[in-house]
Amino acid sequence: MPSFSTVKAAERSLLLKPLDAAIFLADHYTAAPTAYTNVSSALQALPEAFEPVGLIKKKDGVTFGKKVDSERTESYGEAEPTRIDMVSIEHSLEFSPQQVSRLTLELTTRADLSTVTAGANGEVRFAEPTSLSVRYYSALAIAKDGDDAEPVYIFRYMPMVALTDTGDQTWDMADTIPPKVTMTPFRDDTAGFAVEHAFGGLGWKNIAVKAGFATTP
Repeated sequence: MPSFSTVKAAERSLLLKPLDAAIFLADHYTAAPTAYTNVSSALQALPEAFEPVGLIKKKDGVTFGKKVDSERTESYGEAEPTRIDMVSIEHSLEFSPQQVSRLTLELTTRADLSTVTAGANGEVRFAEPTSLSVRYYSALAIAKDGDDAEPVYIFRYMPMVALTDTGDQTWDMADTIPPKVTMTPFRDDTAGFAVEHAFGGLGWKNIAVKAGFATTP
């Protein structure tokens, strides 16, 4: 007689937690690598076009939102809807960058700082754009679980994202300068999708079959 734990397929090794995470941004459209890990399951270097955001606020973490709207059809004499159709799915990416850099300043102010240089005195100065133009990026989020010997990497690639909201910037002793940002992924015509998921690393390789994925010989 199998135990109830066996019946419900309890497997602690499949409990994954993002113990560390990083966000990378690149100009749209920057394709993701064909593989994030090599034949030894080790993490490969990303293309130089993907710039790291750096430290992000621990309390806020990285939030991947998904809002699904649907239309329900109701019929006479039926208590429950007799049909349901999904009409829209809106994804979002939220995080709070902590480091002040050209990348995070461009992201939070929408300014193009590619030609801005520091003066002889080290001073950097620029104005926020007054136009309502939208800048699109490609975004890659990577999380790590497990130890360095057998890590599990969790990837989320969004080929076309745009800044759609920023939080208030408060100058006080309790927090760093950059505000929280919300980015919205869109379906990219070249990639054919808005969000791609991937898992890798030696730790993942060791549990892929348990997770229900057959491995290539």
